[in-house]
Amino acid sequence: MNKPNIKQHLLGSFFALAIVGALLTLPSADASQPVPASGSWTDCQTITDFRFVGPNLIITWDVTFTFTGTFTGTWVGTERDVVYPEGPHVATFTGSGVFTTSDNTGTVVMTYQGLASSDTEAVAYWVVDQGTDSLAGLHGHGTFQNIIETGSTDGCDDTFTGDYSGQIQFAP
Repeated sequence: MNKPNIKQHLLGSFFALAIVGALLTLPSADASQPVPASGSWTDCQTITDFRFVGPNLIITWDVTFTFTGTFTGTWVGTERDVVYPEGPHVATFTGSGVFTTSDNTGTVVMTYQGLASSDTEAVAYWVVDQGTDSLAGLHGHGTFQNIIETGSTDGCDDTFTGDYSGQIQFAP
């Protein structure tokens, strides 16, 4: 090797070691371990729009969930349902909104999507992220199950109850 190549090699090695050393001094980004999340919920749904698109009925709802258990508080958002006249599923549905703790110390965005295979059987999958305040860094996912339609009540065009389970964790 000639001298310019040795200098370039040593200089390259020095920069590589400097970068590795700098990375080792950064604080570690350890996330908490996942923990189970479970509980129950009730909701109140109010129709804001409905229309037919071909043979399918599209319904948009304003929805308020009341959660107990790991999540204790209120979720406010919207849901969009597609009701099919025939096929393997009666309806598909998606929702998005903000959950607020019962003591108003934190919020988290919760989205869900699901399908109803009959008038009495439905399952949905939920995701939480984008937490603030006491829920900052919260991430999780799970299912809504045992979903039961309980009908209209004062101020609600339709209501449902169900259970939820999944895993949550706090990330830095």
